[in-house]
Amino acid sequence: MDKKTIAALALILPGMIAFLFFNIYPILYSIYIAFTNAKLGNFPIQAPTAEPLRFVGLENFRWALSDPKFRSAFVWTWVFVATSVTLKVVVGILLSVLYNNKYVKGKFFYRALLIIPWALPLLFSVMVWRFMFDPVVGPINIMLRNLGITNPPDWMTSVTWGFVALNIIEVWLAYPFMMTVITSALQSVPDTLIEAAIIDGANYWQRLTKVVIPIVSKPIAFATILTSAASFQYFLVPFIYNAGLFEDRFLLLYGYRKAFGSSVPHYGRAAAILLIATIVLAVYMFVNMRITRLQEGVKG
Repeated sequence: MDKKTIAALALILPGMIAFLFFNIYPILYSIYIAFTNAKLGNFPIQAPTAEPLRFVGLENFRWALSDPKFRSAFVWTWVFVATSVTLKVVVGILLSVLYNNKYVKGKFFYRALLIIPWALPLLFSVMVWRFMFDPVVGPINIMLRNLGITNPPDWMTSVTWGFVALNIIEVWLAYPFMMTVITSALQSVPDTLIEAAIIDGANYWQRLTKVVIPIVSKPIAFATILTSAASFQYFLVPFIYNAGLFEDRFLLLYGYRKAFGSSVPHYGRAAAILLIATIVLAVYMFVNMRITRLQEGVKG
């Protein structure tokens, strides 16, 4: 090898080794754990009286697929993806269209205010919302009582109303991303097309749905796919809000609770659950990228 090749390898290899160690190795090790009976007592240290760590094949996966709580968490995770993503897209489009309108004064100031949720630490935001939804002293229930609702929802212990609360929190956390992507796309729409539609007699709604939205459909689809993947991986917000209440409503939270929240943590089963979630998410992303043909836009 010449000196240039040696110098290039000297610069590249440390980064590659670090990447493999901190990224690939944990993934491969997690896959290995998913096929073992790893649990408290034989992992990571073997206790004298515990069952030895051994390879169990697909036993953890069979257990997961036959567990009612796993099936419930899987179904409800997709329900949350459907509800939260729909709300995020609608709110993102509405705000983007509103603050991209030439008749709105001070739009740059409003946009700066609207991206504040993006800048705040997630832990802080969730704790504030947790206080907002407190059934006794929370401002939301206080306002509902002032409006004449004598028995407002119990947002903290009712799984139904808690699920609604998590949708609201997720929309508040994610709409800045959707609004930023969609606003950038809207600003690329040629004015000549809008003017031509006006000359043809199209009203505002027709111009929006027949001209503007189709032009920016690919950026919206891209943002939708990304935010739906984030909703599928929803973990920290329900964990902080009320982990026990939503154990059978979110797949990653269920896997975490199986590993660290039960009386006898079972790491093999938890790894199997998370591996299933990873495979499902990968397939979901691949199918959506193929359906929306976003990769063709990148190639073009």
